Amino acid sequence: MTPSPSPVPFPAPRPATPADLEALLALEALCFEFNRMGRRSFKRLLERPSARILVIDGQDGTLAASAVLLSRRGTRGLRVYSLATHPARRGQGLAKAMMQAALDHARATGHRWLSLEVHPENGAARALYHRLGFHQTSVEEDYYADGSPAFRLRRSVD
Repeated sequence: MTPSPSPVPFPAPRPATPADLEALLALEALCFEFNRMGRRSFKRLLERPSARILVIDGQDGTLAASAVLLSRRGTRGLRVYSLATHPARRGQGLAKAMMQAALDHARATGHRWLSLEVHPENGAARALYHRLGFHQTSVEEDYYADGSPAFRLRRSVD
């Protein structure tokens, strides 16, 4: 029996900086067919204290993964607004590492829960979130640009 190849190692998630803007836009274009964030949105989020963008560096100035986390004044929750993994790097544990970093950030900043929305047809993401302890709280009809609903998920940070 031939041993399966070892996963490609990757660096730990780090906070994004304005220098990551072009790489964030490139990753966004690779990962999402619709509901993409544009240059102005990323620039604004990179400057906003209520937002945290985490990235995992890829090769040659690319990004292997990114996560956009948003907090809202007056709530105890942190929202995972976006999670992107480079198509060539999927299945290597990047999304799990990014979600663990999001949970760590939520704990460190005093948040009590993490929430997110996921497309019903994104089976891989739904399975990951389930393994990480997320539970569906509701369905948001007509959420995505294609008219699809979103499943709202949440988990306690404790």
